[in-house]
Amino acid sequence: MILNRIRTLFLVLGLMLPLAMVVNQAEKSTGIVAAISPVDPITGVTTVTITGTASGGATVSDTSTFPDGTVHTFSMKADSNGKYTDGPFFLQQLGTFHDVLQDGATGASTTISYAGLGDFSVVASPVSQNAAKGQTVKFSVTFTSVAGFEGSVVPEALHWSRIRGATAWWAEPSVFVPSKRSAAITFMVRTSAKTPPGTYQNIIVRGSNGSVTHAAPAKLSLTVN
Repeated sequence: MILNRIRTLFLVLGLMLPLAMVVNQAEKSTGIVAAISPVDPITGVTTVTITGTASGGATVSDTSTFPDGTVHTFSMKADSNGKYTDGPFFLQQLGTFHDVLQDGATGASTTISYAGLGDFSVVASPVSQNAAKGQTVKFSVTFTSVAGFEGSVVPEALHWSRIRGATAWWAEPSVFVPSKRSAAITFMVRTSAKTPPGTYQNIIVRGSNGSVTHAAPAKLSLTVN
C-alpha cells in the first residue's frame, strides 16, 4: 500500500513538471557529430570544412590543438535543423590536429582528429666556407615542397655558437614555400677578432612547420683563418 502511494506521488510530480523542463532534458541527451571533408587534404592547398549536427540554433565551439601545440578556438551557429559548418579553411601546419567540438546549448561534445598531406626537404649550399677574422659568410638554405605542401617554414641553426666570438642570424624569421616549388633563405655567420683560427664543423641547419622538423643532410663547416 505504501509502495503504491510513493509510485503515485512520483507520477503526479512528473506530470506537474513544466514542458520546457522536459524539453531541456531531451536536448541534453542530444549528441553532436562532426566530420571533415575532404579526408586527405594537402597542407596549405586544399580547402577543408568540418560539418555536422548539433541542437537547433546552438552555438558550436571548436577548440583545436594545432600540431605545434598551440590552442585555437573557433565558433559557428547551427541552423534550426542543427546543421553547422566550420570553414572552409586551409591547414597551415604539418602534423595532426585534435579538435573538440561542443554544443553550447546542451554541453554535448565530440572529438575529431585529422592531418594534411605533404612535407618539405632541406638542402644547404655551400656546405663549407672560409672566413678571416671579422668577416661575414653566407650559407643558402633551400626548402622544397614535397607532395604538394605549401606553408611557412621556420629555420634554425644548431652548434654555431661553438665558434667563439661569432654571431649568427637568418635573413628572415621564416620562409614561405609555395606548393611544388622551392624557396631559399640565407644563414649568416660573422666572426670577430676573438674568434680562434680553426675549422668549426657540425653546424646543423633545419626547418620546422607544425610538428615536423627536417635538417639538411649535410652539416656545415666554417674554417677561420
